Amino acid sequence: MLLTFVLLMITIQCGLCEKVSPKPGLKFFREDYKSVEETCLAVGFVKNNCRKDIRTNHRAVAFDVRLKDHKRNLATKARVVFKTVDLNEGFGYDASTGIFTAPSGGIYVFDWTTLTFQGHVAYTSLVVNDQYKSWNYCRDSNSNTHLLCSKMTVVKLKQEDKVWIGVFSGKTNLHSQYTSFSGYKL
Repeated sequence: MLLTFVLLMITIQCGLCEKVSPKPGLKFFREDYKSVEETCLAVGFVKNNCRKDIRTNHRAVAFDVRLKDHKRNLATKARVVFKTVDLNEGFGYDASTGIFTAPSGGIYVFDWTTLTFQGHVAYTSLVVNDQYKSWNYCRDSNSNTHLLCSKMTVVKLKQEDKVWIGVFSGKTNLHSQYTSFSGYKL
């Protein structure tokens, strides 16, 4: 009897995978069903046909953020906090800390672009769990123009790994409008 009920519920869920009823009375039913479904998936009772990752409940992981204000004289080991969030699919990026936390393990692509002020330098790096992984050195000390620099890198992350943009040397100066950070899971 219980087995029949579980199979019926899984069939209904997979048939309505992307559809959620706006009726508030079904909220408790969906929560109870989710618990049963996760248990069945965890013990291998059924295959996961509806979601790529039951832990995150998201099909895609991607974010795109920008600086809200200019950053002047950021010291070595400072974290660049991007407060303007344009995309945060999977909810991995935290605008209050500037840290992306991987909702699931896998291969991730990160890209960041910096714009220095005239005659200034930007020493930025992708930091993974307090380890510098990739560097971007943007220097314009001899001209009268702003200098735009970009860097892309690919890293393998485990679930809950922490990633951010940090300063790896000297004083860093960043123009807000054109400095950004983005990433996505392959």
